[in-house]
Amino acid sequence: MQKIKTLLENFNVLYIEDYKKTWVKTKLSSADDLLEVAKALKENGLRTIATVSPTDFIAENVIEMNYFFEDLTTNRNCWLKCDVPRELDECRIESLTPLFKGAEWHEREAFSMFGVKFLNHPDLRPIIVSQDFYDKTPFRKDFDWDAHDANTVENMQKIVDSFKDEEDENDKGIDANSSETVLNWGPTHPASGPIRLKVHCDGEDVIGVDPDIGFVWRALEHLVTKKDFIGAIVAVERLCFMDNINSMTGYAQAVEEIAGVEITEFAKWMRVLLGEVSRISSHAMGMAGFYNALGLHTVFMWNMDVREYFLDFLESYSGARIATAAVEPGGVRYGLQQNMLDELQLALDKFDATKGSIKEIFINNPTMKTRASKQGFISANDVEDYSLCGVVARASGVKIDVRIDEPYAAYSQIKMDYVTQKDGSAKDRLVNLFEELEQSIEIIKQAKKRIEEKIASGEFDPTKDHMVKVPKKLPKGEAISRVEWSRGEVLMHLVTEEKGTSPYRLKMKAPSFNHTMMLDKLLAGQTLSDIPLVFGSLYICQGDLDR
Repeated sequence: MQKIKTLLENFNVLYIEDYKKTWVKTKLSSADDLLEVAKALKENGLRTIATVSPTDFIAENVIEMNYFFEDLTTNRNCWLKCDVPRELDECRIESLTPLFKGAEWHEREAFSMFGVKFLNHPDLRPIIVSQDFYDKTPFRKDFDWDAHDANTVENMQKIVDSFKDEEDENDKGIDANSSETVLNWGPTHPASGPIRLKVHCDGEDVIGVDPDIGFVWRALEHLVTKKDFIGAIVAVERLCFMDNINSMTGYAQAVEEIAGVEITEFAKWMRVLLGEVSRISSHAMGMAGFYNALGLHTVFMWNMDVREYFLDFLESYSGARIATAAVEPGGVRYGLQQNMLDELQLALDKFDATKGSIKEIFINNPTMKTRASKQGFISANDVEDYSLCGVVARASGVKIDVRIDEPYAAYSQIKMDYVTQKDGSAKDRLVNLFEELEQSIEIIKQAKKRIEEKIASGEFDPTKDHMVKVPKKLPKGEAISRVEWSRGEVLMHLVTEEKGTSPYRLKMKAPSFNHTMMLDKLLAGQTLSDIPLVFGSLYICQGDLDR
């Protein structure tokens, strides 16, 4: 960490300070130094940029840019800040895409939401937002949402016109004598969900892929600013229904840090238990969805059956199977009763009884052997370049897992190790997914045993220890929180105002955004029939493409 601080001292900075155990936080005096600082950080091992998070400080008339650089090998990280003018014609900064491939979409997102122009960006087009928000700045504090919503007919016409314009562009861009064509894969394909891939192909051969991900945009990062700190979890957990508990944990930790609140040991263990149940629910559905897309419905049903038992536990605990609101700032929302643990034991027993059959077909399935092992290769260098994480990264042999690298909740007391493969193929990712599901089962068993022992000894009161009070008004501050979501690292960047009753800014970086960015590289040169297999192996949740 000292090496990073010494490096930063070579530039004009307003401050340099340690942040938590693995981060150095600094702010540049001038945005003009950004490119040189980024080059220096990369040369010193911080070869990954997790995300870019602008914050609109309208009173100060600046957009504060936040960059989060990570060293995946040594877990040394740098949180870098600088200001750019707020006026649209002056709101510009150098692009980091020439240095960090993974910055490309995050800069496009900042351009779409805040109007920040990135100089020398290779493809600065709007992303995430629907076409009626092109050339607008919806996440600036003075954006008039009411005026925009009042023009519904005009907005819909812009969307329709954009598709017509796109058709004309395709016709003009393709030579009349060429066999090239453009196909739409999704947004209604069984495997795609609400994602459209514009597939350029020559016959059955894929030339390139341009993902269109604006179909799911719900402006979640804006919605949280309209809720109080507790109510905001309603939007946060909708980042993706497949694993909503862990996203809530990430948000809650950021609020607790600013509030100066320490949750109870019981709540920490409950967050581990609930988080791993949520992870299993997501992993089981991820495997089921992949096989369903390939027409292998038996494996789909087996996985969904196992998932239902764990959802039964969530229902017994919270009253809901999906949108549980089970974690909130201050701890976990509900106490714990014995019948809930009994429900959880049924789920564990169900998995133990079924895993042998699932694993046998999962590993030895002919499709896996003959196709998935030869498709979708991702190298360790790709992981760094594109800021990949979770199952996708670990299947390429990269040992990263926030639960181990920057332990939270009670994970520092859990016996676990990285689950990895080595080749980075589609098969490796799917095998890793199953092995991580098995790992989550073992973590739940550890957490369940510890909770039961502490209840029996009287150290935990499951009816009272689940929650501590969090003030309704928080001081001015900011925090970042990282958790290991089912698909990898989720980074929350929370900014609060003095005596604020709701988030001033919440940036939610989720894995599928970067993983979807890989599709063009992975599918170019493949055939159309390979798309569902490769897409499914990336474990993409369309919800966490949203902001």
